[in-house]
Amino acid sequence: MHESPIGLRSLTAVTTFLLALAAIAVPATASAGEPATVTVRVESFEGATLLAQMQVTTTTAPVSVEGSTCSGTSAGGALYDAVKGNWKAVNSSSGVEILGIDGVNLPPFGSGNYAFWSIWVNDAFAKNGACTEELSPGADVVYAAQCFATGPYCPTNASAPEHFLTSTRPNVSTANINEPVSLKIGSISTENGEPETKLPPEVTVSGGPAPVIPQADGTATVTFPSPGLYTLQAHAPGSVPSDSQTICVHNGNDGNCGTTKVSGSNASTTSGTTIAGSSTATAPYKGPYALVAKASSVVEGHVYERGHAPRILSGSVLAHTTVTATSLELRREYKGRCYAYNGVTTRFARARCGEGSFFKVSNNGVFSYLLPAALPPGRYVLDIEATDAAGNSTTLARGTSRIVFYVK
Repeated sequence: MHESPIGLRSLTAVTTFLLALAAIAVPATASAGEPATVTVRVESFEGATLLAQMQVTTTTAPVSVEGSTCSGTSAGGALYDAVKGNWKAVNSSSGVEILGIDGVNLPPFGSGNYAFWSIWVNDAFAKNGACTEELSPGADVVYAAQCFATGPYCPTNASAPEHFLTSTRPNVSTANINEPVSLKIGSISTENGEPETKLPPEVTVSGGPAPVIPQADGTATVTFPSPGLYTLQAHAPGSVPSDSQTICVHNGNDGNCGTTKVSGSNASTTSGTTIAGSSTATAPYKGPYALVAKASSVVEGHVYERGHAPRILSGSVLAHTTVTATSLELRREYKGRCYAYNGVTTRFARARCGEGSFFKVSNNGVFSYLLPAALPPGRYVLDIEATDAAGNSTTLARGTSRIVFYVK
């Protein structure tokens, strides 16, 4: 069970910023709590996920930070464990400042305060600083990059993201194929921490066979035509994505999701009846557009100013069954010369125009890849290749599995 969310009174944008600074710059005298198993995820700018939701168990061992310490059982300690120490935390006159997470580094306080890491615990602003926010078992911790003014990561919207999406657990943890599964999507203002009366525009729930638009009350209903493990998550422009919710789908008594496999009997399934030891169970879908890719960090046809193109290549792949792998290919053309990105050396190299190589970025249908540096000027082609458990692969299509964009 989650601990009760901590509500915040209505705040101005400036007050919210100051509270956010207090939530990250923390005193060095943090006292440890009890170890707890919690979930942690990190959301960067423009809806890009730096760290997918994962489970960690905190310890009482303090984390060293440049002559200071961070409580190992705090939200900061949980983050340190989740990113395996890939963060940037410094000790200042005001305490410990968490500046960088998983390669995305923000400026120190007082030297261009245009962005910061906001901290959410159980769908509410953290009450204390990262290293003093002690966690209860089952706590849900989210770090989200938040704009306060225009800057390198915030070129146009000085308040993005404006919404924090929430989701309830599905009404069931397992479901039969074609059985409706419902969950509730909500939204919280990142300005004042208060629940919003309506969802932001263009909210969709991905991870099922097709994107689902929630009803006015936030209810999203999904059905699954094929067995598999599905991960549902709500997204919207200018919003922190919701927690991911996992649902296991089976086809009658097929042995999946805790069911007992029935053979040689007249046991019924939703897709047919077993007769004399044979079944008319529906075969996994195979056909055109069995997988559909959707990039979330780069926009088809968009022209980015130099230094403002997204460094994170992220998105998702919709499929009828479980996505087993996702790979990317990134090519650049500039002044008649062509280059291809190498996922091993993590840099561009001269290549024949139109040729490149794919590099794997995910073992499922959700991907997020951080480029080592800002993209230089040129025309770029990003191809997304994914496969599923049924042997399908993505079909190359402009705007979905192929994204063309420009940096000038």
